[in-house]
Amino acid sequence: MNAGSPPAQALKQASPTDRGIRVVRSPDDLLSAPVAADELRHRAVLVKSSAVADRDTLEAVQTALPWMDVWRDHRSYVTGVWRCEVDGALERPDYTAYRPRTLDFHTDMSRYLRPPEFTVIRCVVPDAEGGDNLVLHIDDILTRLRGLGRDDIVDMLVAERPLSMEPRHYNHGRVAVGTPVTAALVVPEAADAPCRIYDRHGASKGDHLALSQEEERLFDEFFAYCRGQEDLAERVRLEAGDILAFSNWRFMHARLECSGSGRVTEICMGNDDRLPTEGDSA
Repeated sequence: MNAGSPPAQALKQASPTDRGIRVVRSPDDLLSAPVAADELRHRAVLVKSSAVADRDTLEAVQTALPWMDVWRDHRSYVTGVWRCEVDGALERPDYTAYRPRTLDFHTDMSRYLRPPEFTVIRCVVPDAEGGDNLVLHIDDILTRLRGLGRDDIVDMLVAERPLSMEPRHYNHGRVAVGTPVTAALVVPEAADAPCRIYDRHGASKGDHLALSQEEERLFDEFFAYCRGQEDLAERVRLEAGDILAFSNWRFMHARLECSGSGRVTEICMGNDDRLPTEGDSA
């Protein structure tokens, strides 16, 4: 089968899971139905600015997700917040995540032995015309691929393989720095194991995966299918102050092209502070 979107008749044979996105509009909504870690493993939650008042990003995130232990292991996150500025006038900025063009589906901090489980994106300045976010649950796209007979792509994703790791990627756990680590890119239907979808042509720097030419082809076809599943991916328009939260282990996310002047977001990552975060092996 050629890479790209599957034919329409095939799409009809594999109906999506209707996850939807829960929208929290007020402090009362947040109080009566708090955002829970288990919920974010199943569906994304949009917390509107009206629910968290005019706080800075870290305060707003801690109001929306008080149970989340904010992740600070990466140098970009030492303050708990990473600021991402997309300037529509710059086609070749220093870091490719800042380019206005579409940023493909990926999970964050995938090289770490234990990537942070949750991603929270807060909009500071929206793009005037584009820059919408997409979230896609990994189990939904795997089910779709199996239904379309693309077990070759699924088998490539679930096969264990060596990970390329630097000393800082070992998360200060019980696994000694330099220990060879193997892991699957995708662990189906497992809320307690990270998926690692590297943005191979996007923001990542360096070679994170050792892939054969055939595996590279299958990986690129996987991304092409992800882009084509508009009925599986949830599309979210973030306005100033809005927060989008989801599991970084179970959801991939993408950003559509910023076709206006650009946008500014601030991103927090973290884990459920009620669960152990050290010493886990990949």
